[in-house]
Amino acid sequence: MNFAYLLSMASSQGGAAAAQQGSAGSSIIMIVFFVFIIGYFAVIMRKDKKQQQSEKDMRDSIKVGDEVLTIGGVIGRVVTVKEESVDIETGADRNKIRFTRSAIAKNITADKKAEEIKQAKMKAATEAKSKK
Repeated sequence: MNFAYLLSMASSQGGAAAAQQGSAGSSIIMIVFFVFIIGYFAVIMRKDKKQQQSEKDMRDSIKVGDEVLTIGGVIGRVVTVKEESVDIETGADRNKIRFTRSAIAKNITADKKAEEIKQAKMKAATEAKSKK
């Protein structure tokens, strides 16, 4: 046998082994990439579900007398609350308009109360720090 032929055979087998090692490395990188992408989408879906739940809770907690904002920009005071609809009184003429619960974007009264509670807690924490 020719020495050059043996040398070329050895180098081609070594090249194949190196190619397999490179292929394994790239496979691991691809697997890690796909796991990362799946985890990222899971986090996004969880945040979206949390936001939908908080909106549902807000709409379920609407009561007579609350000031609300609709998705169309109408601001008014709730007059009646039914299973799937809310009657809102708006304007100086006290016009009554019926909206579905899903059309309510924000409960202004509840947001004001939450902001007042937050301010009180922050004030109490500041006073507690200043006493120390």
